Amino acid sequence: MREAEFVRQFRSVLAAPVAGLSENEKLEIARQLVADIHARGSEEHMADALWVPFVTGRRPIDEATHRGLGSSDHVGLILDGEDPNRMYLLFRLENFETLSLAELEGCEVRVTLSFAGPWGRESHAPIPGWHNRKIDLRSFVCEPAGKPSLAPATIMDHVKGTFVIELDPRGEFLPDRWQWNDAPESLRAAATDAEDPFTFGHLYIQQVRAELMVLRNGVPFSVQETLFDVCDARRFGSLYKRVVEKIIRPDVSAQAKRAGTSADHSYHPWYPVLLIGSDKADLYTRALIEDIVHKKRHLTDPRWLLRVGLYLELLTCIGIFEAVKDDLGDLLTPAERRAYETSPDYEAIRAAVDVNAWKRVWQLRTIVFPQVGAPKSGDVSALNLLAKKKATLAFLEAHHEDLKRAIEFAGPNEHNAQETWHRVFRDAERAVLRKTALAFPELDSLGAKAKEFVLWHRKGRLGGLSLPQAVSGWFGDQDGLYASACNQYRASMNHVSKWAKSKGLMDYTGAECIPESVSLLQAFMGERHVRMAQLQKRDGYAGTLEIALDIVPPAGVSRENVLLLLRGVSIFGVLNDVELTDLAEAIRPIELGPVERIIVEGRPGSSLFVLADGKLEVLIRQTDGQDLPVATLESGAVFGEMSLLTGAARSATVRSVASAVVYEIGQQQIAPILRNRPEIIEELAFIMGPRVTASAAAKQQYGSRGVTVSLASRIRSFLLTEIG
Repeated sequence: MREAEFVRQFRSVLAAPVAGLSENEKLEIARQLVADIHARGSEEHMADALWVPFVTGRRPIDEATHRGLGSSDHVGLILDGEDPNRMYLLFRLENFETLSLAELEGCEVRVTLSFAGPWGRESHAPIPGWHNRKIDLRSFVCEPAGKPSLAPATIMDHVKGTFVIELDPRGEFLPDRWQWNDAPESLRAAATDAEDPFTFGHLYIQQVRAELMVLRNGVPFSVQETLFDVCDARRFGSLYKRVVEKIIRPDVSAQAKRAGTSADHSYHPWYPVLLIGSDKADLYTRALIEDIVHKKRHLTDPRWLLRVGLYLELLTCIGIFEAVKDDLGDLLTPAERRAYETSPDYEAIRAAVDVNAWKRVWQLRTIVFPQVGAPKSGDVSALNLLAKKKATLAFLEAHHEDLKRAIEFAGPNEHNAQETWHRVFRDAERAVLRKTALAFPELDSLGAKAKEFVLWHRKGRLGGLSLPQAVSGWFGDQDGLYASACNQYRASMNHVSKWAKSKGLMDYTGAECIPESVSLLQAFMGERHVRMAQLQKRDGYAGTLEIALDIVPPAGVSRENVLLLLRGVSIFGVLNDVELTDLAEAIRPIELGPVERIIVEGRPGSSLFVLADGKLEVLIRQTDGQDLPVATLESGAVFGEMSLLTGAARSATVRSVASAVVYEIGQQQIAPILRNRPEIIEELAFIMGPRVTASAAAKQQYGSRGVTVSLASRIRSFLLTEIG
């Protein structure tokens, strides 16, 4: 253990805010820790416990079949129902091979979990039942049917991989198995609408601090901490629903009463954007649940989207509540009002809410009832369509300004924000297709042909259809509702992402974050059925425009085909059949959708990839910020090997052209081979030399002199020392 790490652990034991020890007990543990180190003679023999961090695109269950390619969950959801819902924290024990058998038998692992508040900065007492809880060591194994499961392990099994802590979010983090009165007073005081830690007063989210402590003969000698999120998914969208029930419906009744008539709430000018937006949120919440709970891979980093969506709902709905308060009264309960105005957790939200913007949108709520000179459309005038259009555009403008603040609160995402944005945009398109007809009941009175024109018309394709004046004045030769709604939303999301990129909060490759090529609707309307099927499959749907179908299962992988592919890769030519077979068994398949990045220039990486199917393009960012395509990769190409073998940051961005399948190989798959046969490192360096030279030439930064020698040295230093 390095001196700095020992000092950190020493201080952690002394501070031990989550351990619940007295000061004398802490001091005694620290004394024993120091005495133990001196007795061993050298701090280099100390072992360590390490949390396995979340890695974008990976899931905990990957550890069952792809050792070293699993990662901890970093978010858990509380759901209704009896479906299995587990989150997993992974940890490894490093350098334990230096301990004797007797010393290993004297080791045990304990975990303390504490709520840290919505921003991760509070120091609550441990969650009841999670104060220094002794952990029964378990590891992932793969059953014959290929389904991962957990099996008992011992500390002597550490060389075989990674240990797993299994958590039931509902059981562990709601006061079902523990008493609410046992929770810290500050946690109970923040509750607003129920006796649990996930209410409005808690911003519906808790960060949980996990402390991992390894003890030998009762004395701690390794301490590590990590944070993860827990959210109550049952409350997602509850504030949006309050807007409809407490604002839209009463406002429609009041306006209809003043007009001496009646009208359904679907005629309110705000209704289309609320209905479609709510459905979009439901769709990407479905993706969040699939990825977080069922460990699918439709979102490479679901936590970032969860946070953005959560903060966006708070900012928008509180902004609306504040804007309408003078007209409709306070739509926050007294407890919520107290939390909003006084809680430190709401300080940043209060500063970011733009009440004036939402007051301007509130002024655009007037329903156009039947009047002389304008055609009637259902219970209202056809001119109500224009009122809805104007209100929708104003609503989106204010909403997306809130989105900027939500991204700031969620924190930077330079790795996969672009792919997340693609998914959110396509869910918006799906919501438009699902809900537009319901959002505009005025269209029902136009007749089938006119309604089809208004919904599906494409600019430049007039068919001589006779329409009511209000409708023809709006649509003349413009895109219909479907296309115009999606185009406006795409433009708005591109505007937000460009702003976020300028602030260092997002990164994307290409001129636009959301190019037209990732649009589901554009693929459908342009009759690009292959592209449409690729986009649908990437998001977990069948390859048609139907969107309410079951999630598509991942494609199977033939180990024979993988082995055949590896034999054709130049850098694996130095491996024998046994080594190649071991790699083929551990390789992890990854399916990419259109224009999806697998690695991002400048980011850290610990894997190489082999392209099995499809095409990839390689891009290098220029000094002016433009991304320059420099190569196209075909089946059998290998990339990312420099990061795997030397720990170097990614030298380029690689993304799919259309769909693609790549295979991932991580450090823990290749390092044992090199440790057993270190002589092949020179051959690897010789093979990789020309690739390094070509990459350097493309970036025009350095030459090829000494490439082979330096590569061999870096490979030895990184793989045989750092992770050996």
